[in-house]
Amino acid sequence: MRPSLRTPTLTYAEVKAIASGNPLVIEKAQVDADLMRLTRLRSAHAEEQYRIRADARHCREEGETWTTRLANLREDLAVREDTSGENFRIELDGRVLDQRGIAGELIVRRANKLKNGHSQDVPLGRFAGFDLFLRPALNNSVEIIVRGKNHYSARVTDTALGTIRSLEATVQGFEERAARLETDIADTRKRAQELSEKIGAPFEHEQRYQELGRRQAEIEDKLDLTKNQAPSQVEASPADDAQEKESQGQRSTRLLRHSRSTVIRV
Repeated sequence: MRPSLRTPTLTYAEVKAIASGNPLVIEKAQVDADLMRLTRLRSAHAEEQYRIRADARHCREEGETWTTRLANLREDLAVREDTSGENFRIELDGRVLDQRGIAGELIVRRANKLKNGHSQDVPLGRFAGFDLFLRPALNNSVEIIVRGKNHYSARVTDTALGTIRSLEATVQGFEERAARLETDIADTRKRAQELSEKIGAPFEHEQRYQELGRRQAEIEDKLDLTKNQAPSQVEASPADDAQEKESQGQRSTRLLRHSRSTVIRV
């Protein structure tokens, strides 16, 4: 029989039983309270198990995503061209430029025209072996998208040289990105393993919970508290009987007086 999870309130029959000193009812009140407490703990344990499963699944999915991104990044590293120092070259609108200041100024001007009314990537040129695009961003700003196997972003700043420095730092930072991804993947796999070990952990008070449920059912069967919850007319007190008899007598007297007054008027 499944344990009753209702709030342990006393019925009329239980109050009478307690008043008469029935030990079963006193025990039932304690069993109900303990079972309610363990029910709350059991529900919290089930919710925790659900959260652990969700977190473990998220870690696995995140690890797979980062593993794919790392593989793509390594391919981008293999095709990246050297544009450091005097090797700087950038293609904008079909023109190849080797002056950072001029290139940055052209990018800033193009970006200013995109701050209103554009929602899609706009082709810009090529740099270090990758296609470049301008993309409107939040707060009325624009970013440069470096598109390889992965997509990388650089900021369009208020100055020409600042914009070029952001672009170069993005492309030259591939090795650092790869190192961070390797660390993140290792941490995520470790976290997923730790969570997997916790999946399926039993409720530590399950045995006691089942024992209380069985005892609750036994007591309820013995007391038969599920029947006759409300007081019956037979259980009325002697004082209630006396009041009822008095009321009936008063009604009879009133009827008799009414009958006499009717005879006199006739």
